[in-house]
Amino acid sequence: MNKSKLNFWILFIVSIIISALVVSIFIKVLKIALFAILVLVLAPIVYILLKLLLPGAKGKSEDDKLKSRP
Repeated sequence: MNKSKLNFWILFIVSIIISALVVSIFIKVLKIALFAILVLVLAPIVYILLKLLLPGAKGKSEDDKLKSRP
């Protein structure tokens, strides 16, 4: 093997390793972004469901309203 073939194979192997690292980092960042988007989308839905299901969280009752003048 001459020096140019050896240099080619070393560069080829190093480029494959670096590409694999970049892809794995990209996938991790994509997972984090997807998780954040899903949490931000589901939070209001869960809030509304809890507000409807919990009896104490209905809001103000009739006694809390200001009385109007005649």
